[in-house]
Amino acid sequence: MKSPYAVMRSDLEFWSVIKVIFKSVWFEFKGRVILFFLFASISGVLMTIAPKLLQEIIDGVIGGVFLNNSFWKLLLFYGVCLLGGELGSFISWQFSNFIATQVEDKWRYAALGHYYNLYLSWHDSRDSGSMGNKIEKGGSAIYAMMHELLGAQLLISLITLVFVVAYSFWLFPLIGLMIVVPIPIYVIITYFLSKKIAKGQARLNVLSELANKTLYDGMANVRSVKAFGKEIAETLNYARKWTAYHLFEYIVERWWFVQGFIQKIIEISMRTSVLAYCVYAVFNGSLTVGQVILIVSYQQMTFAPLQQLNQLFTRLKRQVKKTSRLFEIIAEDDKLKDVPDAVDVKELNKEILLDNISFEYSGKVDALHDINLKIPVGTTTALVGKSGAGKSTLALLLMRFYDPVQGRISFDGIEFKKIKRSSLRQQIAWIPQDTSLFNRSIKENIAYGSPEASMKEIIAAAKLAHAHEFILQTSKGYDSVIGERGVKLSGGQRQRIAIARALLIKPSVLILDESTSHLDSETEKAISESIRTLHHKTTQIIIAHRLSTILHADQIVLLDKGRVLAVGRHHDLLKNPVYKRLYELQFH
Repeated sequence: MKSPYAVMRSDLEFWSVIKVIFKSVWFEFKGRVILFFLFASISGVLMTIAPKLLQEIIDGVIGGVFLNNSFWKLLLFYGVCLLGGELGSFISWQFSNFIATQVEDKWRYAALGHYYNLYLSWHDSRDSGSMGNKIEKGGSAIYAMMHELLGAQLLISLITLVFVVAYSFWLFPLIGLMIVVPIPIYVIITYFLSKKIAKGQARLNVLSELANKTLYDGMANVRSVKAFGKEIAETLNYARKWTAYHLFEYIVERWWFVQGFIQKIIEISMRTSVLAYCVYAVFNGSLTVGQVILIVSYQQMTFAPLQQLNQLFTRLKRQVKKTSRLFEIIAEDDKLKDVPDAVDVKELNKEILLDNISFEYSGKVDALHDINLKIPVGTTTALVGKSGAGKSTLALLLMRFYDPVQGRISFDGIEFKKIKRSSLRQQIAWIPQDTSLFNRSIKENIAYGSPEASMKEIIAAAKLAHAHEFILQTSKGYDSVIGERGVKLSGGQRQRIAIARALLIKPSVLILDESTSHLDSETEKAISESIRTLHHKTTQIIIAHRLSTILHADQIVLLDKGRVLAVGRHHDLLKNPVYKRLYELQFH
């Protein structure tokens, strides 16, 4: 069965968004939806009956029937109808609120899960803050839509409206006609003015996003702002965009006023006309006082849902627009998703093989070209070359963050595309040059890839990464929270936490991409020696500018402009002029 949270590009239009949302509501909460409609209908019926009972009570009192049994029964039934109507309304609201919060959460999780699964080149071209904003606002918009359509008494009011109009026609056809005629006029005017307001609101959303993007961008780069003395300039830049938002907001507010004023004219005109007719009818004896009260009550009840519908269309348009942005994320095709028959893999037993690999980024041709390379199990392979040679790109392909445009990569003879991504990344650990840590405790960061690890194992990994000593010097040791992206730690300390995190999962393949670049020489040497103890225990792929750290490698791969120039041990490659030049620049 197709998931109710699968979204296509064709599902981003107004009615399609609402249809998809309600499809997920029905799929998940069919029983609660039925109960919601049941209690809402009961409430609507009882609210319609109550004014009729009030009419009979008043006419009975005026007619001199005051303390007989029928009067007290009417009065009791009247109270029961009011109380029952309120109780039905409360119960239906409870159901609607539960449905709205649960549906909101499920769509949030669906969007976030899909976001994390999308291929890296998609993330490369998107702003993570903007994507997070779309998910947050989209989830809130789904709740608001559910609240508008199921909660806020709208459905009860609409059900009551149907009963009231039908009953009014049955009792007083002319009055029923006077009540009904203004309704389509009211709705049509609201619809067309709301479309104009909705367009204005969409423009406001764009202006708000521009202002917020400027705000978050400046705050995220506060060190650069302060370094260049741009505190006032950044504030003014944000102020200009936020002022533009407010200036247009005033225009939209005027449209709201025009819509509301016209609606009030229609409402007051109808009430005045009906009241004038009722006064005339009382004087000529065709209506009783109780019937006038009944008609006035019904008239007010017809405008309760219309007043709720007053801004409903505009609000829905706004919420649907936000929801469609969340849908845009879910609608993105995961080009690297697991194939139906994808398999799990265990520790590397033989080799990783790159067969005629070529790759290019968008707008960049031949980042890698015709790469043929065998990485035997337990060996250390070093990738060297000038900046831009393709070393890091090759590492990203080995993590399957990208797929090659030509050729195949295999893990013990199984092509990467046929291996479950989660399984592959359990076997391959990557330590990038630019470390990314979470705003969590040191312990949580180290155990991120292996949350079930014991404290003893965490400390052992930290010691192997030469991080244990400095961790103990922090305010709360392993429980110290390190700030956004690890800002409370130095670059070298962050790098050591990242190394410990990778070592803790005990990968069968370890990729180190300039992983000691932020370390001082003494610490770099110590960590290199620690990692070297894993030689022949873990297959290592090391990317380094400093040749001193990879002289022990079983094979060194010399890359230049995306091509393999030579493969061999250090002493063999010294015969290659390009490698020899790199060596001489560092050692002489």
